[in-house]
Amino acid sequence: MGFVPKTLAEWDIIGKTVKEELQVSTMSERLSIMFNHADAFIALPGGLGTLEEIFHISSWAQLNIHKKPIGL
Repeated sequence: MGFVPKTLAEWDIIGKTVKEELQVSTMSERLSIMFNHADAFIALPGGLGTLEEIFHISSWAQLNIHKKPIGL
C-alpha cells in the first residue's frame, strides 16, 4: 500500500476563517472560484503558486477579461 498524503484540512492545520471556507481539487478550480468571488486581488509574499495566480489575473486584466484592481 502506497503513501497517501493528507490534505491540510485532514491535518486540521488550515487557518480559522471568519466566513466561508471553500475546498477545491485543482489550482484551476481555485483560480476560477477566487476570480468569481473577489472584488480585487492582492498578492502577498508567497511561493510559486502565488506568482502563478497573480500572473493569470494580470494576464486576464491585459486581455480586458476584468477590470478589478490588482496589488502587489
